[in-house]
Amino acid sequence: MSSSHPTDAGTEPETESESFTGQGLPRVEDHRILTGNAEFIHDITPENCLHMALVRSMHAHAEIESIDTEEAEAHPDCELVLTADDLKAEYNPMPTGIDSVETEDGVTDLFEWSLADEKARFVGEPVAAVVASDRYAAEDVADLVDVEYDAVEAVADGMAAREDEVVVHEDVGTNVVDHERIEFGDPAGAFEDADNVVEGEYSWGRISGVPLETAGVVSSYDDEGDSFDIDCNIQLHTLVDNMIYETLGYEEDDVRVNVPADVGGSYGTKIGIHRYCCLTAMASHQLERPVKFEEDRIENLQGGDMHCSDREYEMRMAVDDDGTIRGLEVWFVDDFGAYPRYPVNQVLKPLSVVTNSYDIDDVTYEYDLVLTNKTSQTAYRGFGVDPHIYALEMCIDKAARAIDMDPTAFRRHNLIQPEQMPYTLPSKNIYDSGDYPATLDRIEEIIEDERDGGLLDPEVVEAKRKEGKYRGVQPSVIIEPGVSGSDWTDRQRSDREALADRSRDDVEELPEHLRATLENDGTVTAYLATDSSGQGHQTLVSQLLADELEILPSDIEVDYLDSIDAPTEYGSAASRMAVMLSGATVGLAERFVQTATAVAADHWGVSEADVSYRDGAVERIDSGDSLSLAELAAIDDDGDRRLTQISYNYEHPATEHEEFDEAFSRKFPVYPTAAFGANAPIVEVDIETGEVDILTFHTVRDCGTMLNPMIVEGQAHGGIAQGIGASLLEEFGYEADGQPQAITLFDYLLPSIENVPEIQMEHTETPSPYTETGAKGVGEGGMIDAPASIATSINAALEPLGIDEPADQIPVAPDHIRKNVRELE
Repeated sequence: MSSSHPTDAGTEPETESESFTGQGLPRVEDHRILTGNAEFIHDITPENCLHMALVRSMHAHAEIESIDTEEAEAHPDCELVLTADDLKAEYNPMPTGIDSVETEDGVTDLFEWSLADEKARFVGEPVAAVVASDRYAAEDVADLVDVEYDAVEAVADGMAAREDEVVVHEDVGTNVVDHERIEFGDPAGAFEDADNVVEGEYSWGRISGVPLETAGVVSSYDDEGDSFDIDCNIQLHTLVDNMIYETLGYEEDDVRVNVPADVGGSYGTKIGIHRYCCLTAMASHQLERPVKFEEDRIENLQGGDMHCSDREYEMRMAVDDDGTIRGLEVWFVDDFGAYPRYPVNQVLKPLSVVTNSYDIDDVTYEYDLVLTNKTSQTAYRGFGVDPHIYALEMCIDKAARAIDMDPTAFRRHNLIQPEQMPYTLPSKNIYDSGDYPATLDRIEEIIEDERDGGLLDPEVVEAKRKEGKYRGVQPSVIIEPGVSGSDWTDRQRSDREALADRSRDDVEELPEHLRATLENDGTVTAYLATDSSGQGHQTLVSQLLADELEILPSDIEVDYLDSIDAPTEYGSAASRMAVMLSGATVGLAERFVQTATAVAADHWGVSEADVSYRDGAVERIDSGDSLSLAELAAIDDDGDRRLTQISYNYEHPATEHEEFDEAFSRKFPVYPTAAFGANAPIVEVDIETGEVDILTFHTVRDCGTMLNPMIVEGQAHGGIAQGIGASLLEEFGYEADGQPQAITLFDYLLPSIENVPEIQMEHTETPSPYTETGAKGVGEGGMIDAPASIATSINAALEPLGIDEPADQIPVAPDHIRKNVRELE
C-alpha cells in the first residue's frame, strides 16, 4: 500500500445546510505537494539499491551485428550487463496489443523483447541494460558497451509504410498489422442520393504527454518468496500488471506492483512503461538486490514509448442543399511506430463518438494500423478521439462552405436534439443526456458580445488587418466519451469471426473497488484500487464520503492498494473516475452505515430497526443512548472487526442497461456518459510570421453534476492547455530516415504562460441518468476539443484571404501558414 495522507484543508462547508459535494473545496493533494512533502518515485531508494542505465540505438532501422560487453563488465562499479540473448534464455517477450498478424502466408507472431533482439527498429530503442553502484557509474558503464550496427533503409511515414517497400518486421512481411472497415446503415445509398459530396484530407502529427515526472521504477526480488515488489509510476497498475508478470514468467500473485500516492503526471502515457519494470525486475532477480531506473528527458522524448496518435485522414461527407448531412465516410492511417503496444484500441475508441454531436445514420469507418521505424505509441489523453474530432469538425466547416451556409448554422441544423436523448449512435454507443443546441446558442451569444466592442469589434478587426494580423473565430462542438471499462479493449486480440456469436453474457465490465476501515480514534481510512497521477481522487473520496457519513473530510484518510491487494480493475483512465469512484464512494458509505448500525444493534441487544445513524454516530431510537465512531471502533475491536473490512464494488453503469447490449456483443466501445462542449477561441494570425496568438478561449461545457467545480475546471484548463500545445507547438519532426529532430525541451515546444490565454468557462448541467451521482467523465474534454476549435478558428481568420483550409494539419506551424500565404501571392 502507498502512504496515506489526511485531508488538511477546506474541511468545513460554507453553511451548515450545505454539503461538501458540489463545492470547490481545495484539493487534498496540493498541500503536501506545495510544501515539499510529497513522495514521488525519485524519493524511493531502498537500502543496498543498485541503478540501471540503458544503451539505446542511434539508428531507426539497423541490424545488430554484435554487442561487446567485455569492457563494461570489467568496470569496477559494474554489477551486471543484460542483452536480448540474456533475456531470451530465461524470460518472455512483452505482451503486445497485436501479438499475431494474419497475412497471405498464414499467421505470424509479432514479438517485442524488453531489449532489441537482432535488430533495432527505432531511435532510442534499448539494446542493452547495465547495472552499477549508482546512476552516474551506470551511465559511465553504459558508454563502454560497444554495439556494432548495420544500418538499413528506414520507413518513417505511415502512408509510405502501407506500400511495404521497407518492412519493419521481415518475418511478418507487412507493415499493415490491422485493418478494419465497418459500415453502419446504408452509406453507399446516402452518398448516391445526396445533393453534394465533400472531401477533405487532414493530418494529425504525433506528440507526447511529456509528464513533469518521467518514468521511474524500483524493483526488488525476494529470493525466499521467489516474488517481486515493484514500486513504479505506471498507470493502471492493476490492469496492466500482466504485462510485467507474464514477461517475467511468473504468476499474478508473485509480482506486487505499487504506485506512490504522488505521480507527476501521466495523461495515459505511463501505461506503456512496463519495459522498465521488466528490465529492473530481471536485474534484481539476477543480483538479488533492489534495482532502480529513472528516465532522463531525452530518453522520455526519444525512446520512452510515450508517443500518441500519428494519423492521416481522408473524410467524405454527403450533404443535401438544405444542410442535412446524409452520410459520413472516415478512413485513416495510424502510424503506430515500431511495435503495436498495448493501447491499439485507440483506433476504435472514436466509434464511441463516430458522428460527434450530429444526427447522422449512415457511416463508414475504416482504418489501417501500420508500423514504421518510430517510437511506439501508447495511450494519451483523448485516446484517439482528439484527431477524429479535429478531422470531422474541419470537414463540417468545409461542407458548410461548399453549400454556402454559415458553419455555425450548419452545425445547429444537424445537432442531436434534447428530445432524442438518450441517443443511440450508428455504432450503438449511447449519449446519455444533454441540450446541445442550448450550449451552442450560449457560445454564439458570447461571440456576439465580442463583436460589440470586444476583441472582434469590426473596427478593431479591420485595424489589425492593416497590420497584417487577421482575427477570427469559428465555434466547434464536441462530445467527450466517458467511463470505459468493458472488455471491448480486447477486441483486436479476439477471433473476429466469433464476434457475431458472442452473447451479452460473455462480456465482462470491470467495477470500481473501494474499501474502508474504521480506525480506533474514530477516523476512517479509505483504500482506492486505482492509482492517481494528479486527478484529485483523494479529494473526491474524502469530500463525498464525508457527506455520506456526516463527518468532516479531515476525519478521512485516503490510501492506495497495490496490484495484489486490489482486484483487477480498469483504473484511472478514459474520463472514468468522477463516475466510477463517486459511485463506489456512495455505495461504500451505505455499506459502512449498515455495518455500523448492525454492530451497535448487537451491542445493545436490539433490532437494527431500533438503531439509526446520524451525524457520525449511531443512536438507539427513543432511548438517548448513542455511540460515537470511536466507541464503535472499540466495541468492534473486541468483536469480529466488521468495521475494519468494509468493501464495495461499483458496477459499470452500462451493466444494468440493456440499451448497451448490442454494442457490448459486437465489442464496440461503450462509454455510457457523454459530456458536451462548445468552444470559441478567438485567434489572431500574423500572416508575415505565421504565428498564431490565441487572444482568449471561450468555452461552455456540460459534464453533468459537478462534484467539485474546482477540479472540473482544473481538468478542463489543463486539457485545453495541452490542446493548444498540440495545435500550435508540439512536434517531433521525424526525418525520412527516422531520426526525431525534437528530443529536448529546447526543440520540443510546450505551451507556457505566453501561449495559454485567459480561459473563460461557463457550465450547463444535465445530469446523467446512468450514473450514481449524475456526473459524467470530464478528464479528457479539453484535449479532445481544443485542437478542433483552434483549427476552425484559424480557417475563419484567414478566410478573407481566400486560403482553403490553412489548418489542415496539426500542428498548424508558422511555416505552414506562411507557405499558404506565399502560394496565394
